[in-house]
Amino acid sequence: MAPAKLNLTLEVLGPRADGYHELASVFATVDLCDRVRVAPWRALDVRIAPAVDAVAGDDLASRAVRALAEASARPALAHVRVRKRIPVASGLGGGSSDAGAVLRGLARAWRLDGVDLLPIAARVGSDVPFFVSGAAYAFVRGRGELVEALPAPEPIWVALVQLRERVSTAAVFGAHRATSSKGERSAELAKALRDRKVTVAALRENLHNDLLESAERIAPAIGDARKTASALGIDLAMSGSGPSLFALADDRADAIRIGRRLHRGGLRARVLRLGVTP
Repeated sequence: MAPAKLNLTLEVLGPRADGYHELASVFATVDLCDRVRVAPWRALDVRIAPAVDAVAGDDLASRAVRALAEASARPALAHVRVRKRIPVASGLGGGSSDAGAVLRGLARAWRLDGVDLLPIAARVGSDVPFFVSGAAYAFVRGRGELVEALPAPEPIWVALVQLRERVSTAAVFGAHRATSSKGERSAELAKALRDRKVTVAALRENLHNDLLESAERIAPAIGDARKTASALGIDLAMSGSGPSLFALADDRADAIRIGRRLHRGGLRARVLRLGVTP
């Protein structure tokens, strides 16, 4: 099982010398999952269905196999099958989650006991360390390589709005022009989770995404959906670089009510639970 994630916060602290951006973010898994199967094999055989927009052999699952093989000084021979349910380029981390599942699964299959997967995951992609960590909630910093697992609160429910647009993360970061953040919202929310004092109200107060403005410029449908929801009395936050949006609910029944209202407004919404352990 390879779960998607939501960014409850995402703050851009500034550019880094390596060309990436320094980030502070609170991640939470969500029970929308791809299915990933791995096994030792006589060749590198990776198949993803439905297919993703990547050059053959350059998808994150294939890159994960090669990175682990290089780190363990063994040939990159593995059988990998990925059944996609997480939309591609949606801000939900599907490809990164698949890569994390491949790393965890192959480490077991290859009997690589004691191998630290986090630095290997960081070479595959910025979100992969979070997924390989197995955390349900985490405070993520750097370009994604610094992961502090956080205690999971009681189940929290969301109504997730999925738009048809695909948004390039690189394009959204490239369009980002806002003043650098200090990471205070992320740190505050991480502390509340760490101290086990988080509530849905506290989560709502700290929901923030520095990439929202640039994402709306690149994909106007994001702003249109948020305006539609606002007219219904619903505030939609954005995950990652978009376009997926979500509303926090008081409980599952409230999430169902929110989802129905969004549906009546012409938006596709599904009810999901935060804090799934991969």
